[in-house]
Amino acid sequence: MDIDQSVMDKALPGLLHRETETGQACVVPIDTVTERDSDVTVSPAVPISARKRRKSMSRRIGQNGTVEVRNGAYRGRWFEDVAGQTQRVKRSVVLGFVKEMRKSEARRKLRSIIEATGINSPSYVIPCTDIFAKRVKWWEENYLSRQKPSTRKTMAYHLRKYLVPKWAKYPLDEITADRVNEWIGETEVQHLSPTSLKHLVTTLCLVLGKWFGRKKINYPAMISEEKEAVCYTPEQMSRIVAEAQGMWNVLFATAAETGARAGELYALEVKDIDFARNLIHIRRAVWEGQQQSTKTRNAIRTVDVQPTLILILKDYLNGRTEGLVFHSKNGKPLRNNNVLRRRLHPLLAVLGIPEGGMHGFRHGRVSFLVENNTPVEVIKSWIGHGSERMVRRYTHLRPLYRSRVLASIPSLVGNKIDVIDPLTPVFSAQKVA
Repeated sequence: MDIDQSVMDKALPGLLHRETETGQACVVPIDTVTERDSDVTVSPAVPISARKRRKSMSRRIGQNGTVEVRNGAYRGRWFEDVAGQTQRVKRSVVLGFVKEMRKSEARRKLRSIIEATGINSPSYVIPCTDIFAKRVKWWEENYLSRQKPSTRKTMAYHLRKYLVPKWAKYPLDEITADRVNEWIGETEVQHLSPTSLKHLVTTLCLVLGKWFGRKKINYPAMISEEKEAVCYTPEQMSRIVAEAQGMWNVLFATAAETGARAGELYALEVKDIDFARNLIHIRRAVWEGQQQSTKTRNAIRTVDVQPTLILILKDYLNGRTEGLVFHSKNGKPLRNNNVLRRRLHPLLAVLGIPEGGMHGFRHGRVSFLVENNTPVEVIKSWIGHGSERMVRRYTHLRPLYRSRVLASIPSLVGNKIDVIDPLTPVFSAQKVA
């Protein structure tokens, strides 16, 4: 019978393989090889390496511990898993004196102590051996690296400034809601607003891969009044557009008519403008000169604009059919900090308008649409938000508009003719008249 040489090499390492005079294959121990067999090849020995088993309790029935006598007393010993390290720790306890109890009694007492710890319970979970600093490195490589540049910068700042200095040496299992609540009350984060703290905890949860239960984290109450976001009035936006020159006139006019975010305006390309149907398509955004996706899925949208703005854009482009609509002198996307510092803020100072950012046009646009009774669904579609709550947040009703609405509402005092009792099913002709 022929024997496969490769099979023999694996099954019988350290043996000599050769053929007899009749052509039959056979094996002999290496130490019996003579000079006559010097031309025969010997297969190398294959070392057998057993897989090293991690120290854990996951596949063991349990442990009874050991009892030893030391200094006239029974001392019990057992092992426990410790969060943040792979090696188990040996625990010990004095069970009693030799003259007062037997060894069997000491063993029973030790078993009861071990059972009380829960390490022999079927539901026992071995603590995680990873610490937060190690988890952060893995998370940055496998999650954060795939996020948008703006998201990477914000979360990297959270980690570097607050999270790593606090939690670096903590095992993951020990970062609980109670510990986070204690941390929120500490000095290094007390100066942060509740909104900033929520963003910090969100980053922490993403790193941990778990979310704390609803209302488990107690954020501080808003003590001081939250500063209202800047909102340009229609009159202020008209003055800004009229005072600006060149490309900036067109940029600010587009911001006022569309309510688009600054990054969406800086990423606008000529092909995104439908001159025939008076439409502007928002498909991407720019952050610090880098192109990225829009803030949300709802932000990818089509905005209907007035024909006047389409004519302004057509005159500004002067026949250009490709590239960015608004760009720097070297053709690269605009940076918001440069736009504010070099153009918008100096312009606001000249006009005597309170300093605000490009987002003031967005707030102003939403407020203008609400005051002109635009349906909420249309506003959400044009602005790129999916909830009415965000529309209300962007709405700043001017005193003049509120006065006009109040004038259309009947007074409840001072004039009996205007008083209508909602509980009365039928009104007399005299009261209505």
